[in-house]
Amino acid sequence: MRTLKVGALYFALVFAAGWVFGPIRELWVVPYFRRTAGLLFEVSLMLVVMIVAARWTIRHHAVSSAFKTRATVGLMALGMLLIAEVISARWLRGLSIADYLANFRSVSGGISLLLFVLFAAMPALVARR
Repeated sequence: MRTLKVGALYFALVFAAGWVFGPIRELWVVPYFRRTAGLLFEVSLMLVVMIVAARWTIRHHAVSSAFKTRATVGLMALGMLLIAEVISARWLRGLSIADYLANFRSVSGGISLLLFVLFAAMPALVARR
C-alpha cells in the first residue's frame, strides 16, 4: 500500500509538470522549432523534474533502497501515467486509443516512449545518500 501512495505522489508531481510544460511546448516552442525540437526541449525539463520528484518522494517517504520496492513505485506511477495519458488524449484531443497508439510510430512518439520508460525506472535509478 505504501508503494502505491509513493507512486501516486511521484506520478502527480511529474504529471503536473507535464501539464505546465506541454502547453508551453505546443504554443511557443513547436511553432518556431517544429515538433521534435519542441519535444526535446520538454524532455530535458521533464528529466530534471523526474529526477527531483523521484529523489524527493523516495527520501520523504523513506522508501527502502531495495530495487524491487523502488521498481514497484515506478511501475505504479507508470500505470497511473498511462491511464491519465489515454484519458487526456481522448478528452483533450479527441483521439481514440488506436489513434493515440499510432502516434508512437513517429520519431516524437519514440522519444515519448523512451521518456515513459525513464519515468518508470527513475525511482529505482536515483541513489540514496
